[in-house]
Amino acid sequence: MLVADNRAYDYSYEEYLIDVPLLDEETKPKEKKAKKTKKKVRIFPIVLVFSMSIIMISRYAYIAEINFNINKMEKEYNKILKQNESLKVSLMGTINLQTLEQVAIEELNMQYPDPDQILYVSAAKPIRVNKGNDDTYYFKEDIEENKYLAKAKLLINSFISLLD
Repeated sequence: MLVADNRAYDYSYEEYLIDVPLLDEETKPKEKKAKKTKKKVRIFPIVLVFSMSIIMISRYAYIAEINFNINKMEKEYNKILKQNESLKVSLMGTINLQTLEQVAIEELNMQYPDPDQILYVSAAKPIRVNKGNDDTYYFKEDIEENKYLAKAKLLINSFISLLD
């Protein structure tokens, strides 16, 4: 005959089963909520990185558009400068001394000067020698102040030069 194993009928394990709480309906939704919050936490950095990259790309696109407009305006400016130069050249070509002379004589009633109306002026400055007793020579500052004071200064200077 066979002896039955007494360990199989040991009910000491029941205490452990009683200590373990059974899954209730209240605990099941809590686990689902915990899983949903974990998914939200994982999605937030992805959305944040995606939105930041979209903002950066839009800023670079805006900068590129501004640079494009600047280059376009610079080309237009250079084109206008070239056009201005060509207009200056054409203006210089239209101004002819003979036509200018003809307009001055016919329309403005100008005439050439007579030989007695011509006055020649030398461009070289004359060298002036300052003589100590010359009463007719005045410095520029003296003329600007007052002629009478200048004569008085000249008399005083000449008297002082005699004393020396």
